[in-house]
Amino acid sequence: MLRNTTKFFLAAVLWMGAACEEAPAQEAMGRTLDSMLMPYPFILKSLNVIGNDSASAALGDFYQKLYELQTGKRDRVTVVHIGDSHIQADNFSGRVRQNLQLQFGNAGRGTVFPYRVAKTNGPGDYRSWTNSTNWSAKRSVFLDQPLPIGLAGFTIETLDTNALLRITMKSLPHLDYSFTKMSLFHEKGLEAFDVIVCDTLNCELSRIQANKTDAQVSVVNFAKPMNSVMLDFAAPDSNARRQRIYGMMLENGQPGVLYNMIGVNGAEYRHYNRSEYFMAHFAHLKPDLVIISLGTNEGYDARFKADVFQNNIDSLVTAIKCAAPEAKLLLTTPGDSFRRSRKGRVKNPEMKEARNTVIEYSTKHGVAYWDLFSIMGGYGSMAKWYVSGLAQKDRLHFSPKGYDLQGRMLYDALMKSYEAYVLNRYGTKKDGQK
Repeated sequence: MLRNTTKFFLAAVLWMGAACEEAPAQEAMGRTLDSMLMPYPFILKSLNVIGNDSASAALGDFYQKLYELQTGKRDRVTVVHIGDSHIQADNFSGRVRQNLQLQFGNAGRGTVFPYRVAKTNGPGDYRSWTNSTNWSAKRSVFLDQPLPIGLAGFTIETLDTNALLRITMKSLPHLDYSFTKMSLFHEKGLEAFDVIVCDTLNCELSRIQANKTDAQVSVVNFAKPMNSVMLDFAAPDSNARRQRIYGMMLENGQPGVLYNMIGVNGAEYRHYNRSEYFMAHFAHLKPDLVIISLGTNEGYDARFKADVFQNNIDSLVTAIKCAAPEAKLLLTTPGDSFRRSRKGRVKNPEMKEARNTVIEYSTKHGVAYWDLFSIMGGYGSMAKWYVSGLAQKDRLHFSPKGYDLQGRMLYDALMKSYEAYVLNRYGTKKDGQK
């Protein structure tokens, strides 16, 4: 049914402009990791390995699923990458996603969130838009603010039935992120607006009745691949007064890797532990591998306590194992960084302690880890990353090139371990050749 309302006119015009945009071309396509690292001898490529995974003890089940996917015996392998500001913009996690999907197949973009509507930064391979200023937003780090937190670590809420919300995917070289299935994580109950799912022609494709009290996820299947989707809202009766959006997951029905990114600026382990709906939503993703890239914000605090940090790690890991018992875990250490002081920016010894705590926990509990801190060059190495254009002025965050290198190195470390697993178990290389 065509939704013949004036509020769709501007949406249609803006969508046409967004549909013509493309994400930046990947200038490093075809280059080897060795050649990319050559100008940076301080990066210790010899340390770029998956720790605590000898004989694939920690990640063997994940490698087996990758092998079954590559040999046509499995349709899907799902990864969830959880993190902080290093992840929210998706430069690091996005590179791992792209490389895995180019190697093993593209099952879809995975989790997305309308970051722009929440007035914050987000990934560059899709855009969000709204016609309304009547949105409230919260991210998980603000524990005392209203609004519950779910899948994305962010929540947006509207009280306006005239509001529209659009997600538009962009093109990437060799990766099509059009989708045939959307899982919408949103509020349900008597006070929730219905959600009307529309295409770019403003035709109503589906109506989600939100007054039901079932799980806070609704699945919409599309008859053809979609590059953009519009959400409209309607009050079914006088009780309905709002709608809250916790995130979306986009799939294309094709065999391959589905790589979900969940990143929140300023996040720590404890923030995910205290998010009301996060684990219930997370369980719906059914991950095979969970990568956790946290610890930077804990280590930035001069009051850092290793025992408190380790307890927070254990709380999140335990909750993940309960919500997704088949998933394997990979913890990444925070990288080296500087912090502010009266003398300017100085090296941060607490970040080294945070790194040591992650490795100590991983070793004690048999969890795989990736030691970014040491790979960078160890304590004080952030200065070299900054001088080389791989880090931002704050010496805490990295440049897009720096994040891209990290993503390529993590992918490389995973592939080396994967190839060793396949060779050891099947006597073949990853492509099945003797």
